[in-house]
Amino acid sequence: MSPLEAVWTAKPAPEAREGLSLARIVGAAIEVADTDGLGAVSMSRVAKSLGFTTMSLYRHVAKKEELILHMQDAAVGPPPADLVTGQGWRSDLDRWSWAAVRKLRRHPWILQTLSMFGPPATPHQLSWFEYGLRALGPTPLDENEKVSAILLIQAHSFADLTFHAAGAPTAIADADPYETLFTRIIDPARFPALMAAFSGGGFASTDDPEADRDWLYQFGLQRILDGVQVLIEHRLARKT
Repeated sequence: MSPLEAVWTAKPAPEAREGLSLARIVGAAIEVADTDGLGAVSMSRVAKSLGFTTMSLYRHVAKKEELILHMQDAAVGPPPADLVTGQGWRSDLDRWSWAAVRKLRRHPWILQTLSMFGPPATPHQLSWFEYGLRALGPTPLDENEKVSAILLIQAHSFADLTFHAAGAPTAIADADPYETLFTRIIDPARFPALMAAFSGGGFASTDDPEADRDWLYQFGLQRILDGVQVLIEHRLARKT
């Protein structure tokens, strides 16, 4: 059985005699990944954190790849039942997008699992995709356009994780703010557009990094939704 099939066919089981269960193993592995990154997850590390031998884990998980898929699915979790209200595709998709990106931000290592296993394919991941498509259900978009819109929003969410992975916009250690540093050292004749952006506050930030991050995500999300709205209006106009 493949690791993905194992995730889809896994069923809740009572605690084993030795006190181990798939849920406990996956939970411990998620704690390791949240604390030290996905690279720190190993069968031996998880077993040690639970106080058991590595071999005891293999009674519940066949291999590390299967464990990571279980982690991916558990960390994403099921979407809230009331996430899509049917009262407006844009408000529903906005709420869906924010709920999804907050899940990813709590467990940024999920992004690495996608590079390992490909597109979302576990039960909870596909449930989120299902709800995104439901939000677009009342629109005149065809199925390919609906899927593409959801993938575009997901790509924006993944970019949020990637851009903020280092925790700062630049790796340069300098006492000056990012924009102040470059207005001192770059040649405006060579970089006139960048100089205008730096001088005009294009890279300005506040003392609240999370608020700045939310603003940037919201800006991109709304521009994506603007584009989807234009397409929907175009489809509706063709029908009249």
